[in-house]
Parts: sequence; structure tokens; C-alpha cells
Amino acid sequence: MLVIAGWWAVTEHESNSLLKADNINKSKVIASQSFQFNRFNQIATDAYRRGIQVEAKSQEKVIEYREILKKELTCDLPVPQPIADGLLKYTHELRAMYADPQNTNRASVGTITTGTLTYCQAVLWIGSLLSALDKANGQIEAIREIEYERNNTTKK
Repeated sequence: MLVIAGWWAVTEHESNSLLKADNINKSKVIASQSFQFNRFNQIATDAYRRGIQVEAKSQEKVIEYREILKKELTCDLPVPQPIADGLLKYTHELRAMYADPQNTNRASVGTITTGTLTYCQAVLWIGSLLSALDKANGQIEAIREIEYERNNTTKK
């Protein structure tokens, strides 16, 4: 009886030690994931704030450019129609591509209507396009930072 009681005590002690070690390991994983989650949220928030700042600066530039362009005599000159049509078609394709994630035929935009684009309108588009690129680059940089931190955390 004494041998059985001793064997039972040793078995319970070993089982208890294994459970404690398992709990410690799970706690470390949870703490690491919590840290990563908080860090990723911080990076995403920074990218979002940067995007808002870029958008605000872009709007300031548009206002500034409109004031300058009011004085231009050549402002109403049209861009050659084939160029305007190409830009309009590409714009519709981009909108169609990103408007509906379920769209299986993203390049098809249907009938493209022609429109007149003036040189001043093109100038105003440039600022918006550059700010959109800047925002996208900021988001890509945030993704790279997250991936870098994730890879470095996993290796530890």
C-alpha cells in the first residue's frame, strides 16, 4: 500500500510539473501575440494618420493650384482627345477593379464615354494622384514593418 501511495504521489507531482510548464509556455505565447497585436495596431494607426495628413496637404495644394490656374489664359485648352479618352478609360478600369472585390472580370468596364479634359483639370489630377501614391506607399511601408517585426519575433 505504501508503494502504491508513493507511486501515486510521484505521478501526480510529475503531472503537475508538466501542467505548470505547459501553462508557462502558453502564457509566453499569449503575451507575445498580445504584444504583436498591439504593435500592429500602432503601426496601422500611424499609417492611417499619415494618410490623413497626406490628404490634407493634397487638398491644400488643390486650393493653391486652383487660385494660380484662375489667372491662366490657356486653362480651358483641351488635352488631345485620344489622350483624354485613354486617361478616362484607365480611370474607369481602376475604379471597376477596386470597387467590387467579387468582380471576376475586372478589366471590363463596358461602354466608355468620351469626355473633354482640359490642361488645368489634368494639373489638378496630378496632385490627387501623387497623394494617392504617397498614401499607398505609406501603407505598404507599414505592411513591411509589420512583416519585419513578425519575422524577427518568430525567430526569437
